[in-house]
Amino acid sequence: MGTAARRAVSTPLAASCRSAGHRPCVPSAPRGLPGRGLGGSRRPSAVGHPNPSRGSIHASPSTRLPATSQDQFIEVDEGFSLAKISFGSVLWPIGVGLLVYGFGSFFSFLPGADISSLILIYGFPLMLLGFAFKYAELKPVECKTTAAALKLRDSQMTDIQKQVREDVTRYRYGDEVHLGESLDRIFRIGQAGGIPRGACPKLTGLREQAVDGQYTLVLEFVSELGEEAWTSREDKFQSFFGPGITASVDFREGGRAEVALRCDGSGQGRGGGQKKDVMPPLMPGLQPREEK
Repeated sequence: MGTAARRAVSTPLAASCRSAGHRPCVPSAPRGLPGRGLGGSRRPSAVGHPNPSRGSIHASPSTRLPATSQDQFIEVDEGFSLAKISFGSVLWPIGVGLLVYGFGSFFSFLPGADISSLILIYGFPLMLLGFAFKYAELKPVECKTTAAALKLRDSQMTDIQKQVREDVTRYRYGDEVHLGESLDRIFRIGQAGGIPRGACPKLTGLREQAVDGQYTLVLEFVSELGEEAWTSREDKFQSFFGPGITASVDFREGGRAEVALRCDGSGQGRGGGQKKDVMPPLMPGLQPREEK
């Protein structure tokens, strides 16, 4: 079709569209060529809708725990306990205060010159003891609890789970990391076939959840280890913190890993018995726990 013929066809078509009050008509793409314009060039595909079968990564549903939002956790009043008080934070301010008052009274800036020497005698060792406790102090980790897990705690929690929860949520002295002895045996730190001491995982958090109707204690770690180093020791976690639990390891991005200790419903591991050397003593010099 020549140029004059195309103009003859398009002119009446445009005129009819304007007379009807519509926008100028544009001829549609020829049938049989979807996705092509008048010039025959292929239109780009829609942006923001990648192929779901390419490049998507999904975690294994068998190891990842059910998601728990932040607002599902509740605050539990555990009551007063001396183990949750920092001795260093209490002693060193008292010692420094006694020293300052003792020197002030000794030079007659403050009253009590007759007992200034006694105040200095008690203030100096209290200050040193407070600084020593503060230097060797290992702060407790935060334990988050859901309402469902709180209801199952007394009826399903094993003795080992209770020991772990109580020991890592209190101040400890002389330990570099929480669960240090446990991790030393599981990862064989500094031994043949193990990991170097500098790569020892650190416990950063604790969660109590209800998974499939069973009480579950989740240990949150951060480390430089890879996924293989964690998943290959899943059986060791289960045998070490058992009986009565099923251990599963969930490795996440950023060097984070979660070890879930879920009650298996058998009722084993309850009844007051303690596993030998499961946890280190609260302070060096105390008697280790013995097997019943």
